[in-house]
Amino acid sequence: MSTGFHLFLAVAAILSQRAQAANILVATMTFGSPWMDVAKIAEALASRGHVVTVVAPASEKSDLMRKFPSLRYELYGDPEKPPMMKNNMKTVPQAFAFSSLTWLEFLAMGNKMTSGLFENCEGMLSDSRLMTTLKNSHYDVVLTYPGTSCGSIVAQYLDLPLVCTQRSNPTGLDIRASGVPNPVSYIPTVMSGLTDQMTFLQRVKNTLMYFGLSTAGHVVERGMDDVARRTIGSNYTLLAALARTDVWLFQSDVMFDFPRPIMPNMVNIAGHMADKVKPLSEELEKFMQSSGDAGVVIVTFGSMVATMPAERADMLAAAFARLPQKVVWRYAGTPPPSLGSNTKTMKWLPQSDLLAHPKTKAFVSHCGYNGVSEAMYHGVPLIGMPLFGDQYDNIDRMVARGMSVKLDIHSVTSEKVYQTITTVISDPRYKEKAKFISTIRQDQPQPPMERAIWWIEHVIKHGGLPHLRSRATELPFYQYYLLDVIALIVAVMTTVLLLCWKCCSFACGLCKRGRTAKQKTH
Repeated sequence: MSTGFHLFLAVAAILSQRAQAANILVATMTFGSPWMDVAKIAEALASRGHVVTVVAPASEKSDLMRKFPSLRYELYGDPEKPPMMKNNMKTVPQAFAFSSLTWLEFLAMGNKMTSGLFENCEGMLSDSRLMTTLKNSHYDVVLTYPGTSCGSIVAQYLDLPLVCTQRSNPTGLDIRASGVPNPVSYIPTVMSGLTDQMTFLQRVKNTLMYFGLSTAGHVVERGMDDVARRTIGSNYTLLAALARTDVWLFQSDVMFDFPRPIMPNMVNIAGHMADKVKPLSEELEKFMQSSGDAGVVIVTFGSMVATMPAERADMLAAAFARLPQKVVWRYAGTPPPSLGSNTKTMKWLPQSDLLAHPKTKAFVSHCGYNGVSEAMYHGVPLIGMPLFGDQYDNIDRMVARGMSVKLDIHSVTSEKVYQTITTVISDPRYKEKAKFISTIRQDQPQPPMERAIWWIEHVIKHGGLPHLRSRATELPFYQYYLLDVIALIVAVMTTVLLLCWKCCSFACGLCKRGRTAKQKTH
């Protein structure tokens, strides 16, 4: 009797979960680190019984189905032609990483990335079969990474609630779309390399960079609007689409970024990529334990930079060879001549599991956001050698927090690398700061992924959360900055002052005429 009752409850729970399952559409770029951030959330949603469908290029189908079998896919484009954006994600970072680009080359690279974005979006939006299928599929919500896709325009076209997740948008489109105040006096602009404590000249730099990147944002916005106009109609624009966002899931928090204004629909989910720590392979665990009291240094420069110049690799290898610590280095090229016996190279390594290991003493990294986030979570001091993009901001924030040192990969010497790693490991202040940050990161009432899922399900449950959106996005420029109110106040004050001046002038005139008449009488 008891067994039957428990079986009944279990079946009822399963049926209840199925009844509450939602139909979720993921419309974003399906490669690179932004996709990994979204895919992690998508898989978590699927594990809760939701039906998650990803809009993807046909050429990516087999790879996506192999890596993410729990997700469904709606395809577009030529199965034999990889998206230009994917090729750019491979070649552009390599060009930035170990080359000194001129401004013209930098702009050319930016234009190349933007062109890939537009091509990918046009391929998606111009596929009438795809758009009709999406329209008839009755999805409950759209999830997207807005900085690298037109998922927000898809949500606008389908008239669906929208959830956006991202780290930051260099062009500031998210700021304009959300209506959140952004005082550049203390909020550092993306890629400025500044903190929330700026000198006068730094504030000048911050202001100029903000307006420069905002101008670039307008260019991207106009380009995306043109794509939408050519494919689905002139009623759809990027800014209007982003302004419909019900919830922004920001992959950040105040231990990484600096305190700043937020809106009610902005939620921090920093650390949502973290998995449960898994045991290392027998071979790797043996290597870690063989380090003794000296410990291990973990080294990785990310997946987007396949190789590095031979002289830079040999310089690093020589520095690592001098360390008393063992070194685990993610390195796929030919082993450098100076590689020491204490260094183990691997084409891939379980980064988070290694950072969580008690033998790990320091982390040498290019400072991609996920790596920095994992170092913060596990409390591991960081030696940063940024290569491109937001990596410079990432390490600058960690330096400001006191758990990191920044080096220039283009000019640093082997001696400097050796001395810096030695200092970071031997100076207890770096470990203390890292441990403090780790403690704060882990002291949360709800795991970041659970928080992200709760908000997405909250949007689905209520069919959108328009009451959380700021009305600032609906106001024209002159109303937002109260220019009409200021104009009225100035006009009234001017009128009052003018009347007072006229009255005084009239009174003075009367007095003057009275004195003149009196003098004539005498």
